[in-house]
Amino acid sequence: MPEPASPRRLAAIEKVRDRLRDLHGVDPTPLGQRALAAYHHRFRITSGWRVPVDFGEPTPRRLDVLIPKGFPLARPQFGLVDRPPFLTWPHIERDGSLCLLANMSEYDPDDPAGVVVRLLGKSCSLVEELLAGPMVERDFRDEFLTYWRYDRDASDGRLTSILQLEQPSREIAVWQAPGIRLLGNDDAQITSWLRNRYGADALRRSRLERGLLMWLDRPMLPSEYPRTARDVRALAEKCGGEVPHLLSNIVSAQQDSIVTVIAAEGRFGPGIVTATITSPKGARSRGRSTAPLYDGFRPSHLPDGPLMRRYLGTEPIVRDEPRRADAPWIHGRGHDQRTARLMGATVTVMGCGSVGAPVAVALAQAGVGHLNLVDYDALDWPNVGRHPLGAASVRGNKAEGLAAKLRGDYPHGRFDAFPITAQAMLAVHGETLGESHLIVSAMGDWRAESQLNDWQCRLGRPMPVVYGWTEAHAVAGHAVAITPGGGCLRCGLDRTGVPNFPVAIWPDQGAIAFEEPACGAHYQPYGPVELGFVTSLIAQLALDCLLGKVPHPCHRIHAARRASLFEAGGRWSDRWLDQYPALTEGGVQVEREWPSGTCAACSASSMG
Repeated sequence: MPEPASPRRLAAIEKVRDRLRDLHGVDPTPLGQRALAAYHHRFRITSGWRVPVDFGEPTPRRLDVLIPKGFPLARPQFGLVDRPPFLTWPHIERDGSLCLLANMSEYDPDDPAGVVVRLLGKSCSLVEELLAGPMVERDFRDEFLTYWRYDRDASDGRLTSILQLEQPSREIAVWQAPGIRLLGNDDAQITSWLRNRYGADALRRSRLERGLLMWLDRPMLPSEYPRTARDVRALAEKCGGEVPHLLSNIVSAQQDSIVTVIAAEGRFGPGIVTATITSPKGARSRGRSTAPLYDGFRPSHLPDGPLMRRYLGTEPIVRDEPRRADAPWIHGRGHDQRTARLMGATVTVMGCGSVGAPVAVALAQAGVGHLNLVDYDALDWPNVGRHPLGAASVRGNKAEGLAAKLRGDYPHGRFDAFPITAQAMLAVHGETLGESHLIVSAMGDWRAESQLNDWQCRLGRPMPVVYGWTEAHAVAGHAVAITPGGGCLRCGLDRTGVPNFPVAIWPDQGAIAFEEPACGAHYQPYGPVELGFVTSLIAQLALDCLLGKVPHPCHRIHAARRASLFEAGGRWSDRWLDQYPALTEGGVQVEREWPSGTCAACSASSMG
């Protein structure tokens, strides 16, 4: 039995009925069950009315006002009863429902009648524009992917594209595997992507085929969508240039299928769809009337003419849409202007612990194309609580485990692990460091960071280095960018590596750290939530350096809320109170100049 309607719903429906009666002067005609059932089940329409609307035509057109389950919290829908065949007009779905609002649009559930009247007005305006004509072609082309999706006859979730979406038309590679059908620019790109995503075993259970990318001058109208292999051939000839020749060459390979990718630039960026041609080999066994590919010829002696006519004949094609997994789509859905620059960048992260590893993950997520990960240490159980790697990586090297994770998560990127110390990295792989556009140091080791600072200064600071660290209990975090010119790291630290600008002080030194009962190791019991503010601070400064936004050395600080500081047993330092007297409540980020002086490293580099 259907659930009884709530008093609020019944009152809302009554208000809508009254408003429609006031608008038209008569009671609106209620919809019967057969009319309601004609609308797509996702709306869960439970009631509604049919109203005539005069659009200046000989006969009024009828609009349905549709009330879904959950109304007035769920928004009303509208349908056009008197409409042309599907895909003659845009913004009208197969069942006649009108597309009036974006998915994220808000409406007022406390004014149900007002909402219905406003949307009814939008419905009438839409029909008037459709009748006028100009919007029909414009919107079909602007929203090409939407309407192709309505008309496709397949939905293969395995179909994935990592194609570079730019002209010209060209031959592409198609990798057919059990769990994925991957469209790529070439064999090398596809092989690298699959190895990163699934491991080397995936390559042994796959096969490479040839495909074709056809780039159109403008998106197609629904009436232009290809339906047969012959239509695809006509589309290739319309593209002109080398495209017909490329298609002929692929047909000559006599593959079981040919995936043709159709691309065009729309209002919201490039879009791609696929039209797959199936080989007519053995057509009779599949119950088709078309002659099999080799009828009357030996396979090795089939002339080009009959081959083209039979392969590109009247057989239906399979229309589908691939899921995009290319870097610009993943890192900004094709509209983040930073992606190209970041994908071309190389960053070396030295120290892949609870600070460096989240920073590396954030940089990979932001779109940095190449990360070198340096850490000699193994992951242990106490690390898991605030590290991106989990139990499966315990006892494994942090750099190697993190690189493997990032390869699987972002298979279009490059992630190299160096399971060695920072000193070994500087001594053995100095050339790799020198090729980096940025170095991020989260080692928390004064000796190692001092050596890195001296190396950078000795080379003339060819790239920025971002140093990041936390204060006790993560009540404060620091990110320092050392760029060409200005002070180096040592200019803001004392001779033992202690920063000259602490945010917190600890009257009770015993509150700074706890000691493990067995091994005597010291630790501070804070988690990833507190640490997240600090790692975000460091990652943001790293991105700003890569994007050329940090011309001079700078120091960014995150200070936790005062309550967190006091609960941990700390107090604001005199330096903090003196420079930021209005920020004693904490929960802030600030930026200050990094000191510039005559430290030993700066003096040595200036003497050259």
